Amino acid sequence: MMTWRWLIAASFAFVALVSPLSARTTSAQATALDEGVRLIREGRFDQALVKLQEAHRAAPRNATIENLLGITETQLGHIDDACTHYRNAIRLDPSQAAPHKNLGFNLLNRKDYAGAEPELREASRLAPNDNFAHYYLLLLALATGRDSEAMEQASHAGNLLDNDPEAGAGLIAAEVRKGSVDAASSLIERMEKANQLSATQEYSVAVLLSSHALYREAVPCFRRIASLDPSWESRYNLALALLYDGQYAEASTLLAALHTQRPESADTLMFLGSAFEMQQKMPEALNAYRAALAADPANPDRMLDYTRLLMDMDRYDEAIQAVQSGIGETSAKAPLQLRLGAVEMLKANYPAAREDFQAALATDPQLDTAYVGLAQTYAREANDAEAIRILEAARVKLPVSYSLEYYFGLVASRLGREQEAIAALEKAAQLEPKSLDPFYELGKLYIAKQDWPLARRALEHIVELNPQFQPAHYQLSHVYAHLGLTTEAAQEVQKTRTLVDAQRNEALRKQRERAASFQPNASVAPSPQP
Repeated sequence: MMTWRWLIAASFAFVALVSPLSARTTSAQATALDEGVRLIREGRFDQALVKLQEAHRAAPRNATIENLLGITETQLGHIDDACTHYRNAIRLDPSQAAPHKNLGFNLLNRKDYAGAEPELREASRLAPNDNFAHYYLLLLALATGRDSEAMEQASHAGNLLDNDPEAGAGLIAAEVRKGSVDAASSLIERMEKANQLSATQEYSVAVLLSSHALYREAVPCFRRIASLDPSWESRYNLALALLYDGQYAEASTLLAALHTQRPESADTLMFLGSAFEMQQKMPEALNAYRAALAADPANPDRMLDYTRLLMDMDRYDEAIQAVQSGIGETSAKAPLQLRLGAVEMLKANYPAAREDFQAALATDPQLDTAYVGLAQTYAREANDAEAIRILEAARVKLPVSYSLEYYFGLVASRLGREQEAIAALEKAAQLEPKSLDPFYELGKLYIAKQDWPLARRALEHIVELNPQFQPAHYQLSHVYAHLGLTTEAAQEVQKTRTLVDAQRNEALRKQRERAASFQPNASVAPSPQP
């Protein structure tokens, strides 16, 4: 917040703004005013108060002297007296902006935002080019959470923000929240160059950027924090920001160094495994997840990370063995029992999978995923009747479950129970409005019923959520054709072809990457040099 020198500079030009005293004022009394002004400028407020009171006795209806008395009382900590003088100045001369501004300043410091706002707005109206009035309104907007107004007032506050790092950090946060990323980045850079952001303020900014998934902008902040404070924690935060930003190589290098310093940190190992996995370094990732599990065996998430990668690598027996050997290490057994069921189902060992899902339900009867898994074991054996029986019973126990509604809709559709399927899928879509699957299944069911308007609505919702979802474009082309929308139908056909071609090209690219690169040709190979 402002120092007394700022307040004085904001309030008056020391000579020009002081109103003359009355004609009856003696030269000694005029000298008292001049002395008071000089003493304020020197910061000698006790002595200034005496001189200004003397001048006030000579000219009790002078608004400028009242304003000067308010400034002096403010600096002496006599805020109530200061506010009285400012209000007297406003009463005597409402056209002066300074008393409104200074009264608003005091009320703002007291957190009396409702009282401060009209005074500051009036000061801004009376003196629209006064940077200080806009600056105080900026502080008011930040204090009351009005981000758009804070940004607007900042554009009129000149360079005053350069002297208030706390307000600068607050404005950065407002810009981030409003999506003005470029403005926020520019202000961050300017404040960093001036060494105005403390490590604490920079940390708050970096965390806020990360919370809005602005990892590219957050990385330089975390990097600067680590340079200011090269602690393990600062470098750990930098490593996570790098990982979230997709800078996997640097993230893995830093995480490996952090692990060396604190080998007991299972989270560090987990993130290291993730960084390796994103670089397709599967053996290294597997080792990191295994080490995280060894460091924190009671946490079921460690086992889930480790066995997920084993499953992705088709190493099902190892995954089963790992879960079976580690399930006694944790009290949270249900997630691991679910994992065992999933692995057994991938191996098409459906009876064993059923045992695992039943064991999970015995541990936690509210696990909707266990009911879904149990039903899937029967559905994969072409026993849809038993599958839907399980789902029907589960829906009674758990009436608000996206998974149960969605999978019930799938099985009911296969059994020809279309109305029940539609009702369940519509409920699933209400529970998870951003999930594509129920809308796509609804679209296909509406097409089967030739309910073209409802099919259109479901499929258009999908492409709104994900324009790259090729099957929806394909189905929409048929829907539009049936509705007589020939232009739209042709556009959807073209979009389908474009997406299919893109997917084929991507698959071929990955295929080429998996294959060996150029091979040496003996006929053109360089001759050995003597």
